[in-house]
Amino acid sequence: MPSVISAIVVDELIRNGVQWFVYCPGSRNGPLGFELARRARAGEINLQVRLDERSAAFVALGITKATGIPAAVVTTSGTAVSNLLPAVTEANYSDLPLVLVTANRPPDVLGTGASQTVDQTALLASQVRHVQQLWSGDSSGATANGVLRSQVCRALGIGTGRLVGRPGPVQLDVPLSSGLPPQPETSSPAGRPGGTPWIAMPEIPRSQHPDATEIDLRRPTLVIAGDGADPAALPAHLPCMAEPTVEVGDRRRLHPWVLDQVRPEQVVVYGRPTLHRNVGRVLARPGVRSVLVAGGGDWLYAAPDIEVLSRNPRWTGAASPVWIEELERADTIVRDAWTRTMTEPANRRTGVGVAHAALNALRPGDLLWLGASNAIRDVSLTGLVPPGVQVLSNRGVAGIDGNVSAATGVALANPDRTVVALLGDLTFAYDASGLQTGRLERMPANLIIVVSNDSGGGIFELLEQGDARYKREPYGDTFERIYGTPQNIDIAHLCSAYDVAHATVEIDDLPATLGRARTAQRLSVLEIPVTRTALRDVHAGTRQAAEEAFDATAVSAMNLELELHS
Repeated sequence: MPSVISAIVVDELIRNGVQWFVYCPGSRNGPLGFELARRARAGEINLQVRLDERSAAFVALGITKATGIPAAVVTTSGTAVSNLLPAVTEANYSDLPLVLVTANRPPDVLGTGASQTVDQTALLASQVRHVQQLWSGDSSGATANGVLRSQVCRALGIGTGRLVGRPGPVQLDVPLSSGLPPQPETSSPAGRPGGTPWIAMPEIPRSQHPDATEIDLRRPTLVIAGDGADPAALPAHLPCMAEPTVEVGDRRRLHPWVLDQVRPEQVVVYGRPTLHRNVGRVLARPGVRSVLVAGGGDWLYAAPDIEVLSRNPRWTGAASPVWIEELERADTIVRDAWTRTMTEPANRRTGVGVAHAALNALRPGDLLWLGASNAIRDVSLTGLVPPGVQVLSNRGVAGIDGNVSAATGVALANPDRTVVALLGDLTFAYDASGLQTGRLERMPANLIIVVSNDSGGGIFELLEQGDARYKREPYGDTFERIYGTPQNIDIAHLCSAYDVAHATVEIDDLPATLGRARTAQRLSVLEIPVTRTALRDVHAGTRQAAEEAFDATAVSAMNLELELHS
């Protein structure tokens, strides 16, 4: 019976630690929906109903990312399943144990051309760790109960990384004979006593590699920590260039431009550094020993210039105070240059100005969600994340899709924290449907979305395509059409349609406006109009100022050395 199968599947997912379910309405998955609603009424799970499967999957992804606990998205059959692909791809490359529960037509009609019959087990196969089509025969016996529950346990064991390889998304495809509601007198076979999983899984295995890779800190060593890096694994007391999503604790976080100024003998990479091109340049320098610290069953970051792959680095020696002083001096020079840049009103009216203002408006305990393209890079360049603020972002494939929805999931999973999402206008517009919340669902009232509206794709202004020569003849308006792509969207009216609060804000007023939004307890969008045409000049001017400061410091050091030897 569909209701019995659904009850067994939901119960075993709960026993395996799933606490959040994001449900998309449909007929075929109706029995799953009834069971989820029943368990939610009993206070056993958190349930969010979302209309759009693409958005729902990103909501579940945001919940998984924020909590570290697998969340499940539940869909009906047919094209509903294909809409999960963008979020599943992000979960795959971010090693997130997202659970996909996809209702399907019964096996006797699959492959017959019946309505809504597609090969759902193949749709997502390239991006999931495991696809399990659950047995859907006679559900009344103990054997059927054990088979279904063991299949769920195996899928969750693979998804969480307890059985093999890295954690990641898994799909449970559930063929159901109908979408009929359950009969009141129907009961499902019980699971193990005490609410435990049907199969007790081992803890997530720790890498055991006795062949440690020795890394001598007496050699000038540069540590780079990209998304996914384990902060606890970083060498203590050594400054590191860490991306915003990596917490560094008491270590000094080096500005990315420091990489252009120092000459390390060895570079050690953790996680997947994807924000700054100079990471690749420093790894490619002749004579630099490059070490990738990787874990799990796959490389987290595979640069072509990596020389050594290690899962068990062993730090020896102590970093020279002179080397640490050089790193910190370079960091101070670059950050001072950016501070001076941000004092100019014209420079503040850019995306980097919005990032700088947003950082200054954050409070300890806040959770910052950063959109793709420029938003996360602007935060990395213009300032430091305040202590006590957690930073999350979709960095698996770093797409602009699903950012509103993922931030919504983060906010739903953290109702007692203010979640500030910093997005560009295109990233916001791409996932504007993520603002949609049913009238019977809990609104993420603690979510404040700051939209840096530069009327287009600001990231391309900073890339090769943004060179001024490509904006002149014979290219004409080609850059603006295929890269700038300004949209004819009134964000205020869009927010009104979704019953979301909106305010147009000047950059200097952002801290006060954000403070008022905190107390309003309503999903809010703060739109800040800025320019993107000045971005290239802002970056070039700041870099020139930093270079001049480095030159002046070098001259001073040379003069001092001459005086000492005179």
